[in-house]
Amino acid sequence: MAKKLLYLSNSVFIGLLLLGVFFSNSGCKDDFTNDPDFKLSMPDSLRFDTVISQTISPTAEFKIYNRTKEDIKIASIVLDSKNNFFKINVNGKSGTSFSNVEIRSGDSLYVFVQIVVEEIGDNAPLFIEDRIKFMYNGNCQDIVLSAYGQDACHIRERLHISHDTSWTNEKPFLIYDSIIVDSAVTLTIKEGTTLYMKKMGTICVDGSLIIDGSANNEVVFRTDRNKKDYYSKKDNLLYEHVNNQWGGIYISPKSSGNRINHAFIMGGAFGIEVDSTMADSDDYSLVISNSHIHNTYGACLGAYCTNVLAYNSVFTNGKGGAVILQGGKHQFDHCTISNHNLTNCALILSDMDSFAEENQEVGLPFKAVFNNCIVAGDTSEIDLPRNQIRFIPHTSDDSLDYRFDHSLIFMDIQPEDVEKDTVHFNVVILNEKPCFQLIDNANHTYDFHLREDSPCRERGDLGLVLRNEAYKTDKDGVVRDVIAAPDMGAYQTVVKMNDEEAQNDKGQ
Repeated sequence: MAKKLLYLSNSVFIGLLLLGVFFSNSGCKDDFTNDPDFKLSMPDSLRFDTVISQTISPTAEFKIYNRTKEDIKIASIVLDSKNNFFKINVNGKSGTSFSNVEIRSGDSLYVFVQIVVEEIGDNAPLFIEDRIKFMYNGNCQDIVLSAYGQDACHIRERLHISHDTSWTNEKPFLIYDSIIVDSAVTLTIKEGTTLYMKKMGTICVDGSLIIDGSANNEVVFRTDRNKKDYYSKKDNLLYEHVNNQWGGIYISPKSSGNRINHAFIMGGAFGIEVDSTMADSDDYSLVISNSHIHNTYGACLGAYCTNVLAYNSVFTNGKGGAVILQGGKHQFDHCTISNHNLTNCALILSDMDSFAEENQEVGLPFKAVFNNCIVAGDTSEIDLPRNQIRFIPHTSDDSLDYRFDHSLIFMDIQPEDVEKDTVHFNVVILNEKPCFQLIDNANHTYDFHLREDSPCRERGDLGLVLRNEAYKTDKDGVVRDVIAAPDMGAYQTVVKMNDEEAQNDKGQ
């Protein structure tokens, strides 16, 4: 028995000795390469969109890859910062300097970056640039971090505008809550002004709203979220492509004299809603021109018991409908109305009072005219246009007074019926693709200018342009053709000349 115990003790001792030798050798072994030819893979730069001062940017990230066959130890990772605006986190640890960071062969590590810009004290944007330096095996690799920081006018609480006010483009505006324009008061927003809207940001107009942009300097309403921040990484969906990020512009029944020119409004719960203003008058409660309202949860433009004039304007991708007209008198000239990647149609026309009491049939005065317009949308799987115009009449279709003149429309109607119905249709292109420059639903990217092969080219009513000076240029300021005929929609096609044609044109 004693011999057996002695044998076991010796065996255990030898086993422990060998195990100790193994770990000792393993601990002393330097299995990280010192060869400078083995390099890490990393981006050269990381650029942020403009960051508003006194706010925190969304978190950007990148990965450092070791695609070599050897393990690499990074001696130091240092944030080389001049102003301490950038903040970094390496593999879950925040700081400005990191030592002996290991990356095994075929492995990677995450680096997260944010930027917090203090108040700059200047209206002009400040260019900010720092570097992250990686030192290993005698190698020095840099990643350049860059952004523009800009001071803004922060409106953090609900604001009542009680006297005539003008906002200029000296600084952008960051709107946290509602802006209420009181009755008999005008808010004027000058060209080039950008309004970054938080989730609760809404413009409510009891008085008047004047948006005075220009072709090269629009007034922009958009979410405050960074354009390069992802809403859904799975779908690669950027926040700039997501609707319902802020409220919208609401024009109340008390309002009058609203004029919107050269505005770009995107990503709201709704675009512009005009509510029961001046329906019994011949005046327009809203004139919207040379503007684009895009990607809204409700309607891009909703007008209820009111009068609206729209020209040279684009209304696209409203989940509730691009344009909804319910009662009132409306005129749309040279407008593009189109819905894509959505279930609802582009244009909804109704004379039914949806706010009437239950079981009470109420019809509304209604008239809508569309001249030189495009009303279109997605096509079906069999490559035929799906209906993009919906009628909701109070009693019958005859109760709706509407007319499409020199316009392309997607509509569920037979061509022979369009030819017979001269009351509602005149020189209509029915169910032909307008041939927009770009419709990319997968990447949420759109360009509603017309291609050269568009059937809408030179098919508009020339008389409409000749009668109105404002229509002689399109939304971009391009001069319309007054010799042949203008294009339908908000944009006039600019035909690209080949080198020989350009040279001949230059010679003349």
